[in-house]
Amino acid sequence: MTVQMRRYRIKEGTREAFQKVFLEVIVPLRQATGFQVLGAYWTGEREFLWFVGHENFQEAEKAYYQHPERKKVDPSQFLEEIETRFVERLI
Repeated sequence: MTVQMRRYRIKEGTREAFQKVFLEVIVPLRQATGFQVLGAYWTGEREFLWFVGHENFQEAEKAYYQHPERKKVDPSQFLEEIETRFVERLI
C-alpha cells in the first residue's frame, strides 16, 4: 500500500469549519474511492496531520478529485499551508 502523509496549517478561526468538512465530506469520499484513512491528528491549535493509503494511489487520487461530491467542496479555503509526501512503513 502507498501511504501519503498530509500536513496542513489551518487558517486562523477556521478549525471547526475545516474539521466539519473533513469528517463529513473528505473522509467519506476518500473511503468511497477505496482509500484507507490511517489516522488524523491535531498537533496544535492550527496544525493538522493525517495519513491516507491506497494500493493504486495515483489512479484512486484521480478518481477522488474527479468525484462530483469532491467538486462541491473546497477545503483549501481553510488551509494556509499544505505539505504532502509519501512515507515508507518501517514497522
